[in-house]
Amino acid sequence: MLPGSFVYVGAAVYLIGLIPYLRDTLRGETAPHRVTWFLWGFIPLVTYVVQVHLHVGVQSFLTLVFGVSPILVLGASVLSKAGSWEITLFDWVCASLSLVGLSVYVVTARGVLSIILLLIADFAAAIPTLRKSWTTPSSETWTAFAFGAGSSIITLLTVTNFDVATVLFPAYIAIQNTAAVAIITLELGPKFRRRQASLD
Repeated sequence: MLPGSFVYVGAAVYLIGLIPYLRDTLRGETAPHRVTWFLWGFIPLVTYVVQVHLHVGVQSFLTLVFGVSPILVLGASVLSKAGSWEITLFDWVCASLSLVGLSVYVVTARGVLSIILLLIADFAAAIPTLRKSWTTPSSETWTAFAFGAGSSIITLLTVTNFDVATVLFPAYIAIQNTAAVAIITLELGPKFRRRQASLD
């Protein structure tokens, strides 16, 4: 296991990986999905509050960083001439599902159950960006997701008390970000469509 201070190293790793994403957004080469990035900021901040209440410890710092950094992405998308990805009805449905998950959390507010509900809400928020990465991988920059997965793995390696409240969020982020990297870099969506077309 790594010392708890490595959580800060993990946070720094993620922020370093975010720099190319911000650069590409400002250049108009990446089009962030504002629904996803807004909820990706809001939900981790709520999760952070829950983790503090549950005395998770230093590992909650990464959750805080994952909550604050999307504000930078939203700001870059506002400054970018290209703006952001078009929001569809499907995206609003995902946002609504995410907010329903948050509402259920507010009603229940029961420790570990709260973390699980918040992660379900976060996954609903991620669907528009994962869908966009599937259909148009060139509209995304993979580094933020790759470094996000790396920072989460570093945080998991600092855990000494393996309880759900401590482990679940960084484990979820590691899996979600790894999936995003694979979808973007391997261009799985276009390859799947080409394969389907060849079979027709």
